Amino acid sequence: MKGKFKLLGITAIIMTLMLSFTACSFGNKFGEQGAKTSQTTKAPKITEDADKTAQLKKEKPILNGKVYVQNNRAVATMVIKNGTSDKEAKDLAQKYANDLKKKYKNMQVNVMAVKNNKNIANVTVK
Repeated sequence: MKGKFKLLGITAIIMTLMLSFTACSFGNKFGEQGAKTSQTTKAPKITEDADKTAQLKKEKPILNGKVYVQNNRAVATMVIKNGTSDKEAKDLAQKYANDLKKKYKNMQVNVMAVKNNKNIANVTVK
């Protein structure tokens, strides 16, 4: 009887060790897969249009801005100076939307104008 309990105890310890090793090795394989997946996922490519960005920054009502292409879409962002009317900013956004659509004919164009941390114009031309 004593021998059976000893054998049962040894069997339990062996099974516990096997279960532990199996669980640990499964976790390593899963972690490696997650790392590989995150490495293969790349951020979308952003290409700045330096000429249009320079042209945009020369505009009097604009404090800062950028024109770039991302995911087959042309995007212009404008930070409008305080004291500029919303109508003037919207007209400027529409002007750049039309201008970018001429250059990027096969792309959707999105122009955003922000003043005092508020979006005052968002023009999309498809």
